[in-house]
Parts: sequence; C-alpha cells; structure tokens
Amino acid sequence: MKILIVAGTFPPYAPSSASRANKFAKYLEQQGHDVKVLAPKLPGQDMSLTPEISLDKIILTDFYDVNDFPTDVINYFKNLFSFNNGHSVNIEPDKEPIAINSNSQYKESTISKTYRFLTNVPDRMIGWYPSAIRAGRKLFQEWSPDVIFSTAPPYTSFVVAHRLAKMIDIPWVADYRDLWIDASNYQYKTMRGRINKIVEKILLSNCNGLITVTDTWVQNLQKRYEIPVALAMNGFDPDDFDEKNKNVLYPDHLTFLYAGVLYGRRRDPSLLFEALGKLGEQAKEIKVLFYTPNGGDDFSPHQKALIDKYNLHDQIIANKFIPQKELLDIQLGVDILLLLRWDDPAERGVIAGKLFEYIGAKKTILSVGSVEGEAADIIRDNDFGTVSNDVDEIVKILQQHLKNKKDGIEINSENKNRNNYTRSLQFEKIEQMLIDLANKKQGGE
Repeated sequence: MKILIVAGTFPPYAPSSASRANKFAKYLEQQGHDVKVLAPKLPGQDMSLTPEISLDKIILTDFYDVNDFPTDVINYFKNLFSFNNGHSVNIEPDKEPIAINSNSQYKESTISKTYRFLTNVPDRMIGWYPSAIRAGRKLFQEWSPDVIFSTAPPYTSFVVAHRLAKMIDIPWVADYRDLWIDASNYQYKTMRGRINKIVEKILLSNCNGLITVTDTWVQNLQKRYEIPVALAMNGFDPDDFDEKNKNVLYPDHLTFLYAGVLYGRRRDPSLLFEALGKLGEQAKEIKVLFYTPNGGDDFSPHQKALIDKYNLHDQIIANKFIPQKELLDIQLGVDILLLLRWDDPAERGVIAGKLFEYIGAKKTILSVGSVEGEAADIIRDNDFGTVSNDVDEIVKILQQHLKNKKDGIEINSENKNRNNYTRSLQFEKIEQMLIDLANKKQGGE
C-alpha cells in the first residue's frame, strides 16, 4: 500500500518530543508499505532526532514563517530609504524562535499579538502550506498514495492533508498527539478557541478516520465528530535501548533523570526538591539529572529558591538537551526515571510520550504531581513505579531506594507488562485503519 505521511515536524528538523511520525514511518516501511513523508525544513530546531526511513522517501520543503512578514516589510523600506551610507538595516523580529517546543520568554507588542491572531490560523506553521501543496502536486505526477496519514500538532499538517486528499480524491486520517481544542486548552473559551473549532470542523469534513493517544481523548473526539476514532498510544521502540551502550554517570549515587520541558506548575519538580531538603545529609547520596531546552535557566524563581534554600546545588544537575540517542543511553544508566505531572483535573487525560520511553528503559518510575488519570493508572496497574504528590511520602520513597541501593537490592526488575507498550503494538491499529480505508475506497464503497 502507498502511504503519504504529512508531518509539520520530521527529522532532522524535529525536536525529540516529535518522534511519533518518525517511528510510524519506520514501522510502515518494515511492514513492506511504500511510504513517503512530506515535511518542512524548520529553522531553530535542536535536530536531536535522525530519520529512521530511507532519506529518498522524505520530501522536505521550504518554510516561510508568517511571523517574519512584518519585520521583512519594515526592513525592506528601511533599506530602501536608508541614508546609512548604503548599509542595510535589519530589525530583529518581534517574535519567539520557530522551535515548536521552545520555552523561551519574550516581550511582544500589541500590534504583534494582533497580527499573530489574524494570521496564525490554525498556527504559525501556516506559512508552510504553499510549498507543501506545490510539493504534493509535483509528487502526485509520478506517485499517487492510496491514503494520507497526517499528524499534529502543528495543525497546519491537517490543512495540508485536507487539501491534498481532495486533489486526488483519497481518504486521509488525522492523528492527534494533542487535542486541538479541549477544555484543558487555555484557548478553549477564547475567541481564538472558537475560531479553531470552526476551522477544525471544516478540515475534518473530508477526513475518514481519527487517531489519538489517550482513552479520554478518544471519548472527547467521539462526542464531537461522527468519524471513526481509534486509540493508539505512543509506546516505545525496543531498538532504542541497548544495555551495551548504557552510560552510568554517577555510580556511587542514587540517580534520577528527567528529560523534557518544564512548564511552570504543569511540570514542576518542587515537591522533589522539598523532599530532598527534608532528607538532610542523606540528600548528598542522590543526584537528579535534568535535560531541558535551556538547562538551569528553565527552573522557575521558586524552584531556584528551593535549590538555594536546601543547598541542593550538588544534587541537581541541570543540562541542556542532547541528541536523543545519547539521552537514551544515559537513561539506561540511572536508577530511577522522574515523571512530572500537573496536579489538576485537566491532566487526567494526558500521557506524556516520555512515560513510554521510561517503560522501555526498564527503569523504576517516580511520578510526582497528579495521582489520578491514565498515566498514573499505567504506572500503578503495571507495577512500573510509584505515584505521589505528598512530600513526606516522597521522602520515604527516596529513603527506601537509598537503602536498597546500599544493600545491593536490585531497584529495577524485569516486568512482563512492559511488552504491552511497544510502538509496533500500537501502530498495528493505525495500519489496519489505513488498510481498511484504502480497500474501501478501491472497492468503490
């Protein structure tokens, strides 16, 4: 079967958190399908992922950031009428970096906010649409897919898939790694939220199937659309974990690792910091490694204050993102993997992709924050680790792990439930939906 994957981020122009499309393309190619990927070249990405399919199957197109337009116009006229001895004048754009998962902070003018509101529909990636459509039209002259699979965010990939599917009258499937409009989304009750609801409904008018990553989100989509919805969680790839490459950084300490973005209260290690503070001298036997976009600069003032208060500077090791392969080798070398969850009802339907990486690494998980929801259930029901939002309980957990380490008791043991969360097991469901839709179309139904 011929399958076109439309992805707004794809390696090498993709953050480590956007690995789903890469892994799905690999899976489809291994299953013998004829796969091609359409994606943009994105500036500003950390490029920590490498493609896992043949490079000749990836069509990377140019990308224009619509948020550059006002600055480009200003620079044009500044340079046109410049009396600066013939030298060009360049104004820095009043915007955030293009990196999709950027956690940087910046000040933005009212004019800039208004411009973004009017043009960033469905998101700032809309500048990719013209080149994506041109590339798709050119591709269809020599190769025609049986079905299109499009994954989001960014939701511009749905705009592209919607148009391409209409051009050659084939089915397409929308894969929601995050819901576009949901009660947990801060835009839900805003004007932008109402606009997005309308845009989403229009785009899904010719969509033949929906995929999402949590059961809560499946139910959400089923209530809103009369389109088949399937659950396919993220899962892990066993090929990513090779014990021979294990990198043990602090063999004499009990080691924890968190890799990802810190979103204020949503991904907040403060409870762990307070627990370390209560441990007193015992805390010196622990190292907590963080890998975030900007290293120590990503800690909030409150989190930094806790580190100072409890003198945890030697215990908290803050690093910037590194290539995914290197990070996975370090994950294999630590004792416990740290999951941070928002202690809020909106978190119940959220399962961070890193949870499955943690499961794949065969490491005990300590989940700090919300004790409810699907992620917490996966950890508890499968005996993958512990879940807590209580400082005193976390102190006891740390003390028990320290004791086990000193006594030579294995902290991590083989767990047969791990195999229920491989990517291939999850991708089989998407593959079957694509096959069924293609067969239905070819059968003339």
